[in-house]
Amino acid sequence: MKKNTSPTEILLAKLETPIHINYISEYILRVGLNETKERIDNLIEDGLVKESEYGKGYYVRTKRNGK
Repeated sequence: MKKNTSPTEILLAKLETPIHINYISEYILRVGLNETKERIDNLIEDGLVKESEYGKGYYVRTKRNGK
């Protein structure tokens, strides 16, 4: 049986390396760009994600997650 995993948990698992917001929107969350931006902004406020130094529009998990 497949574990019921929330989209946020899936996103955080994928963000070990920098990923562009367009890829996150289309292939990971499968929602519109505006909704993706809102979700990422919420994660940034919670200290779980930050914009990567790699480039504008790329996001990565912070090390604060306990992992």
